[in-house]
Amino acid sequence: MKIAALILFVFAALAGALAWTVWRADTAPVTIPPNAMQLGQQELHQQLDETRQHEADVEKQAWNSMDQLVKLIQWHQHRIDRLTGNSQAAEVVAYDRGSIARIQTRINDLAAQEKVNELAAEEKAKEEALEAKAALKEEQKNAEKPVLKPTEKPNK
Repeated sequence: MKIAALILFVFAALAGALAWTVWRADTAPVTIPPNAMQLGQQELHQQLDETRQHEADVEKQAWNSMDQLVKLIQWHQHRIDRLTGNSQAAEVVAYDRGSIARIQTRINDLAAQEKVNELAAEEKAKEEALEAKAALKEEQKNAEKPVLKPTEKPNK
């Protein structure tokens, strides 16, 4: 009986040690320092986040300027050309392609808005020309009518 109790105690101690190790592994932080590749990935990701924020600020400033938006597209395309073939830069290339699509959509919207404004200005000019022509005809019509002047009555 003592042997069975001893074996049971040893088994319980091993089970407790195993449970403690598993619990400790779940709660303890990993103390292995990142290797050079992981550090490089972290640094690139941080730079990408900073670049995204900077580009968002630049985009906000250039949002209503077609010329500046075209320059942004050219910049993104230049970066895509530079990073093509680099498997580590796939996230950056994907971001640039998305940015180009978004900016091109905005340029198309600005061009359509500009066209609408031009058409509205042409319509307004036509309306003003028609109003001026109608006013001129009215003046000519009024000028053709003889104006009767009141005659003076002689004083008695």
